[in-house]
Amino acid sequence: MKNLLAFTILLLCLSVSVQSQETKPQLLPGPANWEFERFALPPAFAPDITYKGAEELRFSPGMFKKDSATYFTYAFVAQLDSITAVSQKDVRNYLLSYFKGLCDAVAKDRKLVIDTSKVTAIVEKKKNTAVSEIIYNASLGIFGVFTDGAPVKLNMEVKVLTNKKAKKTYLVVITSPRDKTDAAWKKPYEIQKAFVMPA
Repeated sequence: MKNLLAFTILLLCLSVSVQSQETKPQLLPGPANWEFERFALPPAFAPDITYKGAEELRFSPGMFKKDSATYFTYAFVAQLDSITAVSQKDVRNYLLSYFKGLCDAVAKDRKLVIDTSKVTAIVEKKKNTAVSEIIYNASLGIFGVFTDGAPVKLNMEVKVLTNKKAKKTYLVVITSPRDKTDAAWKKPYEIQKAFVMPA
């Protein structure tokens, strides 16, 4: 009986240790005042995503407040393991699966009625970028499932970085419903610029 109790305590300690490691920033160390989250890929809400890896997110202080200037303004990095290239179509498919799944799961949890067939994604190569850079502009039609479920148009940039030696690709995503000339984009662009692939 004592051995069983000790084993149970050990399992609980190991579980807490693993969880704390998973919640420690590895890709997005800041901004410190932006809420942090980390989870494994594929996410539970979008199991049809075929990529394995991890995702880290940083939510602006106004992310979940509809009347805030930084409503739905956030950044995330998706680390895709064993992947050395993604196409424009791959990025679009990823975003569609991701946001359809997210909207569906959160809407059900909050008892909101939405039509996920109305979730859309348009992805285009960003113009006037350096030859060595791969950045896509994206426009997504989703739902504000964290508030009232009303339709939201997200403006987005997806920067693609590849570490061929480590066989990992990183999607650095910044987004806001605001126009890209708005002050709400200042911090997301700083996050995008500061991101460095792990060695």
